[in-house]
Amino acid sequence: MKKCILKNAVLCFAFALAISGQSLAKSRKSLTIYEKARVNDVVLEPGDYKVEIAESGNSADVMIYKGKELVAKTIAQPEKLERKADRNSVRFALEGDKAPKIIELRLSGDSQSYKLGDGPQVSQRAK
Repeated sequence: MKKCILKNAVLCFAFALAISGQSLAKSRKSLTIYEKARVNDVVLEPGDYKVEIAESGNSADVMIYKGKELVAKTIAQPEKLERKADRNSVRFALEGDKAPKIIELRLSGDSQSYKLGDGPQVSQRAK
C-alpha cells in the first residue's frame, strides 16, 4: 500500500513539474507582416503569423508560426518597457538588397520588448 501511494505521489510531482515548465511559454499572439522580412536567414513573406515567446532566465526563444507550421525560431533578449505595448510593432535593420531583418518585437499587452539575436533557423534561406 505504501509503495502504491509513493508511486502516485512521484507521478503527481513529475506531472506538476511538466506543467510548470510549460507555463514559461506565453500564449501565441498574432502578428501581421506587411513586407518581406528576415529572422536570421529565414525569409517571412507578407501575411499573418503567430508568435510564441518562451522565456528562460535572461533570454527567450521566439517562435514564429504560419498556421500550425513553425517557420522561424531564434533567441531574444527581453528588455523591460516603461509601460505595456498597446499594439504589435516590429523594428527592422536594413542590410543591402536583402529583405529587412527583424531585430526587435513588441507584442500587444507585453511589458517587455524582445531584441532578436542570431539563433536556430527553420524554413527556407534568404535569397
